[in-house]
Amino acid sequence: MKPKTRLQVEVWDLHKRIPEPKHHEPFMISKHDFYYTTHYKNLVCLECNHQWKPVLQFWAKQLIGVKCPSCQKKLKHIKIENGQRGVRILTFSESLTVDRFQVHRYFSCWKHMSKNKLPEYSYKSLFEEWKDWDKNKRVIIGRTISYNTDGFSTSDYEIRNVMQSGWRAPTYDNVASDFNLPKPKFLPRFHKYGLKDDFHNCDYRFLLNLLEVSPKIETLFKTRQKELLFTAVHKQSEHNRFWSQIKIVLRHKYKIKDAGLWYDYLDLLSYFGKDLHSPKYICPANLKAEHDRYVKKKRIVEKRQKLEAQKKKMITDQKNYEKEKGMYFGLAFQENGITIKVIDSVEKVLEYGDKFKHCIYTNAYYKKKDSLLLVAYAEQEPVETIELSLSNFKVLQSRGLQNEASKFNQQILEIISKNTSKIKNVSGLKLKKVKKSVSQKML
Repeated sequence: MKPKTRLQVEVWDLHKRIPEPKHHEPFMISKHDFYYTTHYKNLVCLECNHQWKPVLQFWAKQLIGVKCPSCQKKLKHIKIENGQRGVRILTFSESLTVDRFQVHRYFSCWKHMSKNKLPEYSYKSLFEEWKDWDKNKRVIIGRTISYNTDGFSTSDYEIRNVMQSGWRAPTYDNVASDFNLPKPKFLPRFHKYGLKDDFHNCDYRFLLNLLEVSPKIETLFKTRQKELLFTAVHKQSEHNRFWSQIKIVLRHKYKIKDAGLWYDYLDLLSYFGKDLHSPKYICPANLKAEHDRYVKKKRIVEKRQKLEAQKKKMITDQKNYEKEKGMYFGLAFQENGITIKVIDSVEKVLEYGDKFKHCIYTNAYYKKKDSLLLVAYAEQEPVETIELSLSNFKVLQSRGLQNEASKFNQQILEIISKNTSKIKNVSGLKLKKVKKSVSQKML
């Protein structure tokens, strides 16, 4: 939209006077990784277009990495189809001062790669934030936000709404750059923080906003806790929950190299009731090793708890199973070396489900009132489980390993067919008992 307010008119006029940061283009290019792709059975360096036959297997290339024999650059893999180009995009921000405004300008640097051409680079300006800190007012100038490529459309630079309403509306406040351009300039009010070098790689727009309102962020910045600072500014606010532990870390000059891992580790210490105010625990010599040890320990505890819960459930299920199918227990048929018998416990249902890798236990077939579960043995080994309907006394399914029929399947079905009458007799006795108990209740 066109500038309407006095502030917008002033900012729009100043914006037109600022030149593009051409002198920063070599820095932008230097931050891109180097890549290779494949061409049939050859590897192609996308930096110098050299082709060579690989010596290492694919998994070894992934583990060790690839180095171009010609330009000696260490390369990362990118997939490019024949006739197409590979693209990688990085975003950069420039911090500068113009009159009383703190200005943050955003750009994207595109790396275009192909198998038969040297890489080419293009640049695109994205948006600018102009902020008058004394009046706490700001103006956004830039392109509209989109959901492809670098996140911005190719629309013209215009004044944009700072506050956008609606749950779908994108906001410029969520856009952070991958890298800060060197030699930033700040208003005098920020000089007290010592913003001299970019040891942290935090987007300065986000960092300045938090430095003004959060003493904790200022502490992390001044103690040069790079990972804790970056996580606090751009990822999560766990530093508020674990600030007591962070103060101990700072007191002991312990450097955290992976903030997410360290926060997870503190959660694990809390789970096991360890002293979260002891440097012995919160400042481990090998964070990853200690984290992995506690993860393994927690898995063992959770597995034990799961087994205990499963046992309790199994006791309840067994009582119900005995009540429903107890009269069939002990029923067995034997013929030509094959023995078929009723499964008399829920624990055995689980055992057969694990052995045959099918869902007889997972889907709780033992709870089906109209089904009777049997198991067939051949050569003293279980070969199939059978589900028999108690309404029509037909075999619903007879499954072996991984739901496949065993070589004894036909014989098993024949044995069941011959002995159906025995199962019917037991069912008849059950029906008489039910009728008798109903009539007694009626009297």
